[in-house]
This record gives sequence, C-alpha cells and structure tokens, in this order.
Amino acid sequence: MGVVQPQVEVPGIEQDAYSPRRALRRFWRNKLGVVGLGIVAGFVLMALLAPAIAPYPPLATHFSHAFQAPSSRHWLGTDELGRDVLSRIIYGARSSLASGVLIVAIGVAIGVPVGLVSGYYGGVVDDVVMRLVDAALAFPALVLALAIAWILGPSLMHAVFAIAAVTVPQFARITRGQVLSARSREYVEAARCMGASPWRIMLQHVLLNAATPIIVVATLNIGGAILAVASLSFLGLGPPPPSPNWGSMLQDGSQYLNMAPWISLFPGLAIFLAVLGFSTMGDGLRDVFDPK
Repeated sequence: MGVVQPQVEVPGIEQDAYSPRRALRRFWRNKLGVVGLGIVAGFVLMALLAPAIAPYPPLATHFSHAFQAPSSRHWLGTDELGRDVLSRIIYGARSSLASGVLIVAIGVAIGVPVGLVSGYYGGVVDDVVMRLVDAALAFPALVLALAIAWILGPSLMHAVFAIAAVTVPQFARITRGQVLSARSREYVEAARCMGASPWRIMLQHVLLNAATPIIVVATLNIGGAILAVASLSFLGLGPPPPSPNWGSMLQDGSQYLNMAPWISLFPGLAIFLAVLGFSTMGDGLRDVFDPK
C-alpha cells in the first residue's frame, strides 16, 4: 500500500490557485489575451492551410494583371508582376511564423542553460558569463543582427541565426535572475541535504520554478522576432526573391506607394496583427501567472 501524503492547508491561499483549470479561467477573463490568442490561432491556421485557402499560386506572374487594385477577383490587389497579394501574404505567414518560433526556440535552448549554470554556481563562472552577456547586450540588437546577417549573406536561415544570436543573451540574463532568487529557497536547501546532485537540483527544482517568466518572455519575444525578420528582409538580408515574405513584400511595394499602396499596406498590416497577437497573448499569460 502506498503512503498517503497529508495535504497542507496554506492560510489565505486557495488550494487550486495555480491549477490548470483556474489558470485557464483567469486567461479567458482577460479579453485582450483571448483576442491575441484568436489572432495567433488565425495566423497559424492560415499558414497550415495555405495551399487550400490561397486563391492563386504565390509565385504565379501575370504581367497583364499588374498593379490591379483590390477587387472581387483579387481581394487585396496584385503587385508589380501581377502576383496576387493575398496569396503571397498567406504563404508568407509560413516563413514569418516559423522563423519567429525558431528564433525564440534557439534563444531558449542556448540562453536558458547558460543562465541556469551561471546563476546556480555563481563565482567566477557567473562573472565570466555575465560579462560576455553584458558585452553582447551593449550593442543595439538590430544593428548586431544586421552585421551578422550581412556577414552570412541573404537567406532566411541566416536571418534567423543572426536574430537568435541576439536573443540568447536576453534569455540568459532573465534565467540567471530567476535562478538567483530560487537557489536560496528552502526546497533547494532541502534537496541539497538529501544528497541530490547539482544538475537534478537545477533541472527539477530551480528551473521548473523559474519557468513561468521564461515562458511569458518567450511568447512576447516571438512577435519581436517576426518584426526583426521582416526588418532584415526589408533591407534585402532575408530570403531571396521570389519567395513570399512579408518583409520583402514591403520592400517591393515601397517603390510604388503612390500608384499602388496596397502592395505594401496589406503585408504591413499582417506584420502588425501578428506582432499584436503575440504581444497581447503574452500579456494575458503574464496576468495568469502573476502570483498577486
């Protein structure tokens, strides 16, 4: 027979305060968070169903249909080569969302372990790691990403790696700050007294309790990563043409703002909505996990 552990009642705190069901209820009460989740879900579905919902192939050119204004045939108009703007925006969601998620995933995969080790061990390890992080954060993020992307050459993956390299120090510093506040807690001291290894303490006790702010920051950073990729693409350091990408579509349409503003207007609106969706969803998650 197993041993039944007694439940400890904490005065003033409900037992289900941090249960998934209660967290979900709190999130649904956050109207902006729900709106952000809906926007993100819409873009994800649009990217997944692109071949089924796009009215035209994204690379199909029809010079006789160039610069057509939005109509029933082309809902968002056509560009300078007669390509359907709506179709290119739908397919561009794939590269934009994938690059944003991949950038944050790389930042978390590298920055979190670095910050975890630095904050837990402290001493010389912490000093060396944090000085390197400070040196990386001293450069403007976009300028550093531009320099890396220019060295690597124009490519979507090169742009992703360039922006991810700037994101790693941010996650390392955030994780270190959470670890510094968690490593002196009673449950960590109890784990040490019971003979737990440092890696088990870091992963099972420290990291799990420091994961909430990391998740929130990661969600917020996806929108920033999408915007950064669009910026590099606008400057010609993203995927080469004719790949559909929101940033390169902005750059292509910038030459025709007077005669065909829809070429840049709608890709810019897509970037705005995607960033807004991830930002408001991240704010909703922050409110859900707020201990107050």
